[in-house]
Amino acid sequence: MTRQRDLKRRVRDRQARTGESYTAALLHVRAQRPLAAEQAMPPSEPIHVVELIDVTELGAALGIKCRIRIAPDLAERVDTAGVLRQLCSTLAATARDPQLAPMRDVVLHGEPPVGGQVHAIQDGIRFVQRVRAGIGGVSNSGHMLAFAVTGRSGAELVVFGLWVSMAPYHVVPPTLIVSSASLFGDGLRGLDALALDAIRRLP
Repeated sequence: MTRQRDLKRRVRDRQARTGESYTAALLHVRAQRPLAAEQAMPPSEPIHVVELIDVTELGAALGIKCRIRIAPDLAERVDTAGVLRQLCSTLAATARDPQLAPMRDVVLHGEPPVGGQVHAIQDGIRFVQRVRAGIGGVSNSGHMLAFAVTGRSGAELVVFGLWVSMAPYHVVPPTLIVSSASLFGDGLRGLDALALDAIRRLP
């Protein structure tokens, strides 16, 4: 009610100044409101965006059955084909390990992912905390895996994360995101940025 009174007051003030009809003054006052609101808003912080590199074709040549994106800084420090080859070997060598089954089924067999992305993100936050402490392994959901590879400048802890669609009405093929611990500096925000970027770049 207060907003309505304020609007009427400003319309009448304009009428008094310009001699316009109430309707004309109202149109002008309403047209000025978005600009005033925009000026009143505090400046927002810039959002850091990492543009992931599509290496799906490279993975397909190695037998990987899902889409793949890799962080550009990691791609400069490691042999991408070698990293993906090592992932395939690791998943094949642990064929009887049920904890790796979710990733193995998607990556090597092209099967639909099991489990919701909300759960995977929550589990991923805890996993990323361990990775940032230098600990590799598998997340509880089986959607994330980290192990050391030989990079161009020494050992490198590589993180593999499966991103699957949350929405049943918007089916997005699963994407394997390959990154390093440094890309997850903001915890949940880091995971969200990666996931959203991967989805946004899918055709």
